[in-house]
Amino acid sequence: MTFQPLGTINASPPTNALVGTTPSVVVAENINRVGLILTNLSTGTIYIGIGNTSTLNAGIVITKDGGNWNMDRHTFSNQGISAVGHGANLIISIQEFIR
Repeated sequence: MTFQPLGTINASPPTNALVGTTPSVVVAENINRVGLILTNLSTGTIYIGIGNTSTLNAGIVITKDGGNWNMDRHTFSNQGISAVGHGANLIISIQEFIR
């Protein structure tokens, strides 16, 4: 069987968001999302919540210094993504793919 894409997929412009000790939305809900990659560019651990408020020491962990999380078919969601970290001004890099 040959893979048949379901239409054109585009990459949104890459962006960054600041993550702190208070949970905040870093990627808005997007009904056109078909993929997402988040990379931790900081020296502190970041925790994300999909469709829910993120919590320290729980949920999806993105380790420091380049740890990343790739949305796949088992974790796919169009919901917003919130993040919280161990420290202020942690940087998360965002690459979203849309239809």
